[in-house]
Amino acid sequence: MLGLGNTITNEKSQVWATQFASFNGTSSKALSDAGRLPEVLQGSGTLGEDITFSMWVKATWNIPVSPSDASVNTIPIFMLGSDTDVHESFRMYYMVEDGSATNKNDLVMELRSTSPSNTRQVDFVRLSASNSPNNSQITGSASVDHVDMWDNDNQSIKTNAEGFVHLVCSRSNSDWKIFWNGTTCEVTDNDSGSLNTDSSQFDSFSIGYWEYSDFYGKLGIRDFAIYDSELDEADILALYNSGKFEDHRDLITRQPIVYYPFEENGKDVIISTGPDFTLSNVTFESI
Repeated sequence: MLGLGNTITNEKSQVWATQFASFNGTSSKALSDAGRLPEVLQGSGTLGEDITFSMWVKATWNIPVSPSDASVNTIPIFMLGSDTDVHESFRMYYMVEDGSATNKNDLVMELRSTSPSNTRQVDFVRLSASNSPNNSQITGSASVDHVDMWDNDNQSIKTNAEGFVHLVCSRSNSDWKIFWNGTTCEVTDNDSGSLNTDSSQFDSFSIGYWEYSDFYGKLGIRDFAIYDSELDEADILALYNSGKFEDHRDLITRQPIVYYPFEENGKDVIISTGPDFTLSNVTFESI
């Protein structure tokens, strides 16, 4: 549903969600041994096929309007993969600028494999793209200028009443589909070669942190779920739930294989033996 911005009256949200996990950008991390998660994701097929990541994200970071070169270029949202190699992983992040200080304003979803030579299935959303469909109408970001980027100060960004964006990245066996508040965005491909992902390398699972580079992000997050299928648009719209926080297990028939409410801890509520997150310097703030 478009145009809701920060105007939703959200009475039901407080029943399910009263807090969110807040990461400070310097020392906060949610880190887990990936455990048996890659085995579950792979099933009888190929790791990375038929998968969906769903979450609520709050922009607690700030991007300075001046100077034009931002001090933080990337906000890491999550990573599932190798603890030493970015090229063997799933990774999602918000890119403010590239290494040359060129403004990007991109939400990026990656699936990479080291073999045979940095192959990848990478898609990104330019939040302010003006093609059809118009991502600026979906996200509220008017341009790639710092003042129009997704951050804590930009009141034009389309969020729910509590300032969160519902993000979903879903894939069968080709391009990622990326959704902002239940609406599909136009994506740009940055693919190379045929994936040959090695599940044995998937030994790190993190939120707000990349273990391979010891890199931290400042953000808020809750209701992080992974599904072992590509969800259709109707299911994704149901997970968005008109901007109201709700237990994802009650919203659609398909059940997540791991689900972290981040209401008060880093526990998975699906698998009794984890993989749970160990939280370091993560605080829980009221919604």
